[in-house]
Amino acid sequence: MAYQRTRLTIYAFAHFSVDLCCFFALYSGAVGSKQAALLVLLYNALAFGLQAPFGAIADRLDDARPAAVLGCGLVALGVMARERFFLSIACLGLGNALFHVGGAVATLRHRPGDALSAGFYVAPGALGVALGMLSAASGALSTAMGVLLMLVCVFLIVAVGPGAPRRCAVEETPREPAPLGAGAIMLCLVSIGVRSFAGFAADLPKLLLIGGLAAFLGKLLGGALARRLPWNVLAVACVSIGGLTMAFFAGKAFIYIGVFLFNFAMPLTLSAVMKSLPGRAGLGFGLTTLALLLGWLPLVPLETGYDAPPYLIAALTLAAAFLLFFALKPKKKKLPELQEENQHDASS
Repeated sequence: MAYQRTRLTIYAFAHFSVDLCCFFALYSGAVGSKQAALLVLLYNALAFGLQAPFGAIADRLDDARPAAVLGCGLVALGVMARERFFLSIACLGLGNALFHVGGAVATLRHRPGDALSAGFYVAPGALGVALGMLSAASGALSTAMGVLLMLVCVFLIVAVGPGAPRRCAVEETPREPAPLGAGAIMLCLVSIGVRSFAGFAADLPKLLLIGGLAAFLGKLLGGALARRLPWNVLAVACVSIGGLTMAFFAGKAFIYIGVFLFNFAMPLTLSAVMKSLPGRAGLGFGLTTLALLLGWLPLVPLETGYDAPPYLIAALTLAAAFLLFFALKPKKKKLPELQEENQHDASS
């Protein structure tokens, strides 16, 4: 167990580092060009759209480290080539996608329904994105530093050893729901797409570090609370309250309370989808990022800096909460479990 925690910590650090380097390279290179809109679209299509097929390939590996290592190597190349925009975007997008699914399979395959582990793995990415953008603006990170950071990640990933192999015994964690049916999986994915649109369309003040911290803490705490509370109740409360806060405090710093709450649902939906596809944690992970991409795509033809009206944000987030309430139903307890609980209640 201690070794699994070490592996999870290393991959969480690598996740932070990969996103930091990707957004440093993007914002110190392609985003400042005349073709910025096209290049950002290409990056998102590669980084988020390819995780599902790459994840399906990683699921067939007993050792997913090669995918994560190759991803880090491509990100390093993207950092070095950031003045050659299309080459840099191709390396960054492909590297990001490969690392994410490789890391997910290596750390989450044996416990796909563990929202706490999922939140711990993905949460640092939000900080990496924020600090990468800030470092590009301030010059706090250099090409050499970015490449060195990726080399450190490669060394740590290789040194920590492989994760659980294919067909490993799956461990359950407290309060996780039963595997979802096809309809419930679709509800989860649709809710992710809706939350993606609402999150990107909200009028957020340009406080990057506060936004990154809010998303980081929300994902982490959402995973932790999933051990204690019913998932559907937690998701409904946080998405609805967070969404309404984002809708009606547009442009104000208080909106980041909404961002914090909004992100509670992320590890819940991720874990629910992965658990519902036995032996396909990488594919499940990739489907959730594909849903994020599809939720963002409607914003592409709109003017830069588009902010959706409050009633639209409110309606969309309430709809997402409604979907999650039905998708993440608590697992029905079997008769022996109920009898055991009743005996425990009687003795106490």
